[in-house]
Amino acid sequence: MFSVKTKIIFGGVEEEISNLNLKGNGLLCTGRHHNFEFADLNLYHLKISPEPSVENIYEYFDKIRDLNFDYVLAIGGGSVMDVAKILSVVTKDTKVENLIGSDKVKSRTKTIIAVPTTHGSGSEVTKYAVLKFQNLKQTVVSDFIVPDYALIDENLAMSQPKDLTLYTSIDAFCHNIEAYLSKISDPLTDLNCESGMKFFFDGIDEAMDNKISGRRKMLICSVLGGIAITNLRTNLIHALSHVVGAEKEISHGLANALFLRSYLKFYKDDEKFKNLGKILNVDIIKRTDEIYEKYNLTSFGDVQNKSEHNTKRLSDFVAQSEIKHIAEMTYENKRLLSVMKKKISKVEIERIIGDAM
Repeated sequence: MFSVKTKIIFGGVEEEISNLNLKGNGLLCTGRHHNFEFADLNLYHLKISPEPSVENIYEYFDKIRDLNFDYVLAIGGGSVMDVAKILSVVTKDTKVENLIGSDKVKSRTKTIIAVPTTHGSGSEVTKYAVLKFQNLKQTVVSDFIVPDYALIDENLAMSQPKDLTLYTSIDAFCHNIEAYLSKISDPLTDLNCESGMKFFFDGIDEAMDNKISGRRKMLICSVLGGIAITNLRTNLIHALSHVVGAEKEISHGLANALFLRSYLKFYKDDEKFKNLGKILNVDIIKRTDEIYEKYNLTSFGDVQNKSEHNTKRLSDFVAQSEIKHIAEMTYENKRLLSVMKKKISKVEIERIIGDAM
């Protein structure tokens, strides 16, 4: 059944937060380099690092364990929002690692307001929070961590570095395409995903040029992707990126970008995938390749001289000898792989990894 539990509000963040008329004490979670001030709110400020682990959650909670707060305001990228969602349900008696998996969270009394500053994770509307645990990215899945409000302000996404723009946008596209190619999709989720992918293809160039119209389109793509995976879930790309991202300590968006093209090739003969190209009026594989070629970036900043740098490939992080191990770890993620529209074997996963090299 298609549902959206979060109230999604478009507008200026300061005005819209004021309109929520928040009362009591709040926990403000932001990225390390973000500073926000809300004169009318009583907030305790936590700065969150990227790619959080279970150990990080304990460290953050130690700072707030003696505070009483009524709501959590998360302003940042996916990591910030994921940490905020977990902190909204953690108590002094909680073992964070025991929350990993489906429906392990039993209650929540605090309001969650999520404000994305990047356009990738969709965490502002999802029931997921990803944490690193035992050298693997693992997921807390619960309706109790779905934000009550998502405030979408494209001005907050302006002036992101080009590499962050590219990889977070690709993450949002992956959410939409993976949910679309799920055996549990339905006509309503298909419409949602088709819209999300259209916003990606229409907006990626504008976003890379730092135009506000492009930022808005990418944020809508991200929200639609978040809605898609909350009603369905991701599958192979994320199963692979959860392994590689954790073991090689690379960002989530980049990890997904490393596998997207190989995933699309895996589905190139699928009838639903071929029909999607007609619906979007685009050759999806060709257009994706063009995007990768055009924005020839490293993962560590905007590169102006393309002749000296190549688009990142999996071989920049992974040795050929590691392919079997990554395939085995990925194949164990039955929660994600079980919903793939097209069944996949461990050998086929190895081939996809090899193609991404």
